[in-house]
Amino acid sequence: MKLNIAKTRVVSYTRKTNFLSYEYQLCHAIITRTSSIKDLGVFFDSKLHFHTHVNYIFSECIQILGLIRSIIYRFSSLECLYVLYFTLVRCKLEYASVVWNSITSTDANKLERIQQKFASVCFYRFFPHISYTYAYALEKLSLQSLHKRRHHLDALFLVQVFRRLKSCASLLENASLRVPPSNLRDFSLFGVCPSNKHCPSARCAYAANAVCKDLDIFAIGTVSVNDTEPKIVNNI
Repeated sequence: MKLNIAKTRVVSYTRKTNFLSYEYQLCHAIITRTSSIKDLGVFFDSKLHFHTHVNYIFSECIQILGLIRSIIYRFSSLECLYVLYFTLVRCKLEYASVVWNSITSTDANKLERIQQKFASVCFYRFFPHISYTYAYALEKLSLQSLHKRRHHLDALFLVQVFRRLKSCASLLENASLRVPPSNLRDFSLFGVCPSNKHCPSARCAYAANAVCKDLDIFAIGTVSVNDTEPKIVNNI
């Protein structure tokens, strides 16, 4: 396989201020070093903070949302706006969220602003005589916050891995099924290594313990996450 040197980049993943920077060469040409690289639609920065990815999807989605707002007067149905928002905006906000959901609260709030704008547009368009708050608008529009949906998607990914619907060996290594002693009231299904609380595997396990505590994840059917709580959908 021949590598395209012009498209090859070097990234050092570290959070150190001073790190060893080595010039790599390929076919006697120095490979360009960068602090951020896009792989399968996700921007990975050298510190794995995902600031670049958040800024990218925010800029892209805010433009699309602006287009939706400019044509909203043509629609008399709320369902039409849902279709536009779900297919053009929210799908981008949630793409590969299991990878980058360890973002800061500042970045999470920045992404939430996009849905806040959409909720306010729909609320004032279809409920003009009711006082607006974001929480009440979500309830009225039957939506969930983006933060809560990402939390559910983390849980869903772990469940799908344990049901052999998806493959992720590293997740299985860090999260395991837990059998609680009979004298304890902690009925968490998944056990997590205490030293890995901030890794994506632990985040998915904590999310699954919180979201799926009243759900039999091994029941026959498909586990789905929509704008309500996760549930088992019987395919028979």
